Amino acid sequence: MEKILKSDYGKWMIFAVTSMANLVVSFSVNSLNLALPTLAREFGATQNNVSWLALVYSLVPCCTLLIFGRTAELYGYKKQFRIGFLFFGLVCMLTPLLSVNLNMLIFFRCLQGIGYSIMISITQAIVSRTFDSSKRGKALGINAVFISIGLAAGPTIGGFLLTHFSWHAVFYFNLPFCILGFIFTCIVMPEDKKDCTKNRTMDWLGALLFSISIGSFSIGLNFSNKWGLHSIWFLGSMLLSLLLLYLFVIHEKHTESPLMFLKLFNNRTFSFANIVCMLSYLVQQLITYLVPFYLIDILLMPSDASGLVMLASPLMMMVLSPIGGSLTDKRGTRFPSSIGLLFICVSCLLMSFLKETSSYIMVIFTLLIMGIGNGLSVSSINTAILNSAPRENAGVASGMLATMRNLGQTLGVAFSSVILTSRQLFYSHSVKLSSKSIYVLAQRDTYYFGIFILIAALFCVYLLPSHKTSDACTS
Repeated sequence: MEKILKSDYGKWMIFAVTSMANLVVSFSVNSLNLALPTLAREFGATQNNVSWLALVYSLVPCCTLLIFGRTAELYGYKKQFRIGFLFFGLVCMLTPLLSVNLNMLIFFRCLQGIGYSIMISITQAIVSRTFDSSKRGKALGINAVFISIGLAAGPTIGGFLLTHFSWHAVFYFNLPFCILGFIFTCIVMPEDKKDCTKNRTMDWLGALLFSISIGSFSIGLNFSNKWGLHSIWFLGSMLLSLLLLYLFVIHEKHTESPLMFLKLFNNRTFSFANIVCMLSYLVQQLITYLVPFYLIDILLMPSDASGLVMLASPLMMMVLSPIGGSLTDKRGTRFPSSIGLLFICVSCLLMSFLKETSSYIMVIFTLLIMGIGNGLSVSSINTAILNSAPRENAGVASGMLATMRNLGQTLGVAFSSVILTSRQLFYSHSVKLSSKSIYVLAQRDTYYFGIFILIAALFCVYLLPSHKTSDACTS
């Protein structure tokens, strides 16, 4: 059995388990969104109240991904993965049974977010530890595809389940995958080697400081459009976040067993690749957030047809991610990531040219270009981050990568909302245009902002070492 686990077959079986985890938790991101109006009616709640169901599933992971990346290093990857599948499955089973009101449903959605963090924080670390540098980029590229598949399948499968069953089915759908994931984790994943290093303790104070800091920042961003950028609530959230982050850094420098080893940021690749990761996901989410509004409100497409149009990007990403990973294995990070970001930049530019009379074919073409860019850049940047961290810190590196991804997505929605709203207000006062024309102009300016962010990301890519990424995680 041990020989099988060490073979290529055994390695790809471990890869399949991590991909199943990516698929399950990412499916749950968007699958419940279509049910929000139904839930509002069923529980007699407002739209603002039910929106917390979507918010907490992204907020909780932002606060806890890094923590669970560290717990895997301390207590074992296999043990944590088993717990993750069991915990996520148990929450999905109990949610429909015990959610007698909206508050209980939000509570269970928070628990689901914790289950998300338990697994997603280490999926890429497990892949990185399983494959050597000659195949790691390709494996990470394919692994990232399953996140995109889950995100894309969420609205499609979720809509089918809601139409033919009820919102309960959205949770029950995950159960067989969690059971299979647990069984295969027990069978194919090897036991972690015992680490006799001293000071193997969890830094709970650091975890608390980091969680509240990230949580305050995320809440401030999510409610920035409602509160206003000059409100005491928004400014207070940002100041609290910065203060706690400063205290976190000071604490980490003086504790014997830190949550995050700050020396990782002395590595130029690790630092700049994390920045590129966040900026890249910011723009990806910006496009993903804006396109459905354009399709439904401007082109007047039905929701189900709009969902099919949105599949263009993840489908293209499925094809290109393994190629991006293989290029990283052969040529390093700079080439595939910069080419990928340029493709996303082109997609942003083409989106800015959209008019009221543009064809949905143009949107599909643009989303395909975005999918090419995502496929080449995401797998490349992920590989750079994990390759630049020592093997003993792979969990924290994976948790940081996932945190940057979530933060980027949060920033993408927040900036999109703020810029779109403010520019619509500007054009409505400046010229006499139809509401559709005002929206298209505001959308154009938002895409210009995305291009500016991508230029910054390309500059950070230029600062990465030009040679092939070192294999630090196997050292």
